[in-house]
Amino acid sequence: MKLPEFNLPAWLVNGICAAFWIGTATIFCLLVAQRFPQSGIFAVSSDLTGNSAFVYPFLPSERTIYPTGPEVDFTGQRVIDDPVYSNVRVPGPYDTVEVSMDFRVLRQPVLEFGLIRDAAGKELELRPWYAAALETADWRRVISKTGRVGYVNKQTPDAVLDQRDTRGLAAWLATSTAPAMSDAVLDEGDKIRVSLRGSHDIWVVPAQGQIDVRLEVQDVNRNRSGGALAITVSRDEQVVKQDAFGTSGSMDQGYGKTFPVRVQMSDLAAGVYKIRLIADDDVFIRSLTVRNPHWVVGPRLVVGDVVGYATSSQAFKAWTASRHLVAETFHKEGLQELQLGQAKGKLQRTRAATRIDRNDADTGLVQFVAPNGDVRIIADGFFAVDQNAYFQPQPVRFSDQTAPLAEGLQAVLTSYSKTQDLGNGWRRASAVFVLPKNADTVRFVLSAPGIMSRAGAVDIRNMTYTFKRPPMTFDTWWRYLLQEAKNAWRRI
Repeated sequence: MKLPEFNLPAWLVNGICAAFWIGTATIFCLLVAQRFPQSGIFAVSSDLTGNSAFVYPFLPSERTIYPTGPEVDFTGQRVIDDPVYSNVRVPGPYDTVEVSMDFRVLRQPVLEFGLIRDAAGKELELRPWYAAALETADWRRVISKTGRVGYVNKQTPDAVLDQRDTRGLAAWLATSTAPAMSDAVLDEGDKIRVSLRGSHDIWVVPAQGQIDVRLEVQDVNRNRSGGALAITVSRDEQVVKQDAFGTSGSMDQGYGKTFPVRVQMSDLAAGVYKIRLIADDDVFIRSLTVRNPHWVVGPRLVVGDVVGYATSSQAFKAWTASRHLVAETFHKEGLQELQLGQAKGKLQRTRAATRIDRNDADTGLVQFVAPNGDVRIIADGFFAVDQNAYFQPQPVRFSDQTAPLAEGLQAVLTSYSKTQDLGNGWRRASAVFVLPKNADTVRFVLSAPGIMSRAGAVDIRNMTYTFKRPPMTFDTWWRYLLQEAKNAWRRI
């Protein structure tokens, strides 16, 4: 059957074509205007329920939930484990993004938020996000005369941020200059029997402009011809000396022989010097002789076993200002009861971490005791085998376990800004990040340290990302358009 023919008037055909092209051009202009707004500002918000083309919910999914039920008073996502991340599409060529989060915490004193700047996920720019302790009226935010930013106790003068003495000072995601300290006289130095295993940091105050540290080192690996011990000496993160030594590992049935290593320097300016000993866990320091009156080790400390070197276990005792530490052992011989001042903690299983928190009644230095040695310790402070040798080389680290007033802190060095109180427990935190160049997608990380152990939660009902760049002229608009075309071609 032959279909009927329709002959439309020319004016109607032309009108339809014109409408098509006008509509296409309009849609194109709207899309371009959205991706390249003349104002240079593009904002997108999401409640993290998957309704946004730009903002994705926090992952992994097993660390978050979507609460439901009559008692739930918000729409959004609940974080119950740490850490979580969210991918965000970048809507064009922007320089910065301002991130704003509306959230509520349950039994979670500290939050940190940041941007992963590289594809490998190793370059993390982390910011202070929330601190319950610093939100109170007991703390005020100040900028010191030298430009240092932080919080001081309401009864403490602002100048405390500029003091070189780090006692009473904590740091939260902030760098600080070490105190300019020096001693007048070098001691003779007693040989101290230890069994420090692997890498350690020794912090030393120069005396008469000198550092003199002597070690006895042993490699206990029977299955290699020798390892290595690398040493760097730095002041304020600037390396001033480097050295390396081959260790005397042996192929026979015995351990390698101990051999001496000496770190000796002179004509040093006042300050705090960090001697970093870099070695694997088969290298032991069997003795230390330090002629400098003030020196400490930490905050990581690994007391190794003495099997094959000594006939009996070797107790470890040291003085510390640490208030919190985590300890574990890798051998059944290391199962023991540890003591931190008046507080105690028992290692009952190998490779199981035990946490010890100092009693609030303990102030100043307390003694840490591991009767059997053979323990790995990660603390929030430093250790001195001689009480008179102790000093504070750096501010203590502000963490989710920090109780500033109970611990006698006077100030916290940090870029943190107090959050905005939205009522009913809800708060708003915000920060500005510089975007990686030519990024199509960026990843943000939310860290809630210790949240699972305290059965805490973070409710998030809104995330707003405001992308910014300078306002456009026709010339800059055209250059941005060409750059985006090049980026799209490169991605093909």
